[in-house]
Amino acid sequence: MWRLHRYYLRELAINAGITFIVLFAIVVVALVGRGIQRSAGGGLLDAAVITLFWALDAFPHLLPISFLLATVMTFARANQDREIVAMRSSGISPVLPMSAAVLLGLMLAILGSVAMHYVLPEVHFRKYRVIAEAVRNVVVNMGLGSGGDRIPIPGTDVLMTFATRTGKAGTGEDIVLSDAWVYWPNGRMLDQRIVSPIFHVERVVIPMPDKESAALRIILHHIRDPMGSLEIDQITPSFPARAFSEQSRRDERDDDMVSSQLLAEVTRGVHQAPVSAIYTIYRRTCFSLLPLLFAPIGFCIALFTRDRGRAMALMFSMVPLLVFYAGDIFGARFVRVTDCALFGWLPAALLVVMGLPFCWRELRR
Repeated sequence: MWRLHRYYLRELAINAGITFIVLFAIVVVALVGRGIQRSAGGGLLDAAVITLFWALDAFPHLLPISFLLATVMTFARANQDREIVAMRSSGISPVLPMSAAVLLGLMLAILGSVAMHYVLPEVHFRKYRVIAEAVRNVVVNMGLGSGGDRIPIPGTDVLMTFATRTGKAGTGEDIVLSDAWVYWPNGRMLDQRIVSPIFHVERVVIPMPDKESAALRIILHHIRDPMGSLEIDQITPSFPARAFSEQSRRDERDDDMVSSQLLAEVTRGVHQAPVSAIYTIYRRTCFSLLPLLFAPIGFCIALFTRDRGRAMALMFSMVPLLVFYAGDIFGARFVRVTDCALFGWLPAALLVVMGLPFCWRELRR
């Protein structure tokens, strides 16, 4: 029997690996534009790291989906080749080949559990920390290293021209611009006394941000308007990283913390939203259990389609996915309405309730 298990385990692992790589590549390609946009002012490496981190956020979805598709394709092929019929004719229960899928699903569930509870929260946190390093690269990549006399601030309409410059980008020194003209469309946001969008600055200092800084700071010394009727000694505007890297604000902070930390904060009573934290833990557990739940369902879908072909089997495999994600969406809404974290188990419960009779019927045929 181990030879039969090894035969299907090898095919399942190959199909699941290929499917996961293809799906992950599609996600990476789809997120390249977002990575470039969010690393505006940074380098190519910043864009690549941000794209990779954002793509890794799709891991909880890609792992079970690729395993489900691989299970359906593997056993739909075996069904078409009459391997399942031959085993049944020999008195071998279909539970035996299904156990190979369950075994691989169990291993993937363990891998997914470690990733969901400990690895991915760290990835989710670090994908936003990359922005802080990109801010440092803004100074290097703003054109200060070239011979030009114009400096655009990435992600804004602010533009500066200057006569002389001291300091060199990329060396850690502060950049000092003398006799500068600044175009600032919303100048009143700097100071209510500024009326003209164009004004003269005697000296502009751009300090090199440190590693912990998530903002670009500019010091403007001795400001006056073109007519000379206004003089301001100093203004220090700053551009947060989100102004030119992040276009939206994150409201969900529990995703940044590992499950043990969330549980510890809830147990000590220091978490501001304990129901939300427990719901996050339950939801992570549901996603980590998906491969184990999809193993018998995918096998029985392959049996159900029989001679309808692998394309039809793949179409039927969308049904458990729709059930799970519908449960995930409605579970989140029910948690907000009822303030009960147990709805985090709703997606897995729906799969078990709807999949158990279906699998029982197919296995007993």
